[in-house]
Amino acid sequence: MGRRFDERFLEKWAEAIAGTIGTDEGKLDRWMAILDLMTRVRKVRPAMSFALDGRYSLEDKTGFFRNFLSQSLGQELPGQEELLLEPLLKGNLWEGIPHLEKALETRFDLQAGRVVVEVHSPAPLPPDLQAKILQALLRFVNEGPGRELAASKSPDQPLSVKPVWKVRPELLAGLEIRIGSRVWDASLAARIRELERQLLKTA
Repeated sequence: MGRRFDERFLEKWAEAIAGTIGTDEGKLDRWMAILDLMTRVRKVRPAMSFALDGRYSLEDKTGFFRNFLSQSLGQELPGQEELLLEPLLKGNLWEGIPHLEKALETRFDLQAGRVVVEVHSPAPLPPDLQAKILQALLRFVNEGPGRELAASKSPDQPLSVKPVWKVRPELLAGLEIRIGSRVWDASLAARIRELERQLLKTA
């Protein structure tokens, strides 16, 4: 539905929006909600017909979608929505939204010193255990070897952790921790796999 775009334009687009966010996680969350909603708009035929209709001006379209976002999200918008809407509507860049989401999060993590950590467990973790794991992760990324995995502007910048809790019953027991491309697997399934490897070596 949308046309192709180049990486340089995407970077400039993300940079413009990121400039309104800074290190404010609340603003990032509001922008992510907007991008998620606009992704779903792509599946609404009347909305897309309006967005592509050449009889309406860019100003009319931008105003319509700004009002739509405000009414749909039921919250204060982050401001300067035209930074998203004008290029999106003028260039028909709907397919760029997922790339824009990723670019914004990456820029925010770098600027704010935030480390996204996936924690996989075989069952949902209770809040008290989540809190303990989060404290251990904070120590790991600030004091331990995890520090080198986090892109930080300054070695003295304290890092924060955004945990992403995922349930994977196939782990059986224990945890699997992922930071970027690095994985620490302390699950029962991993121990069983290791035991199988050892048995095959001795067979």
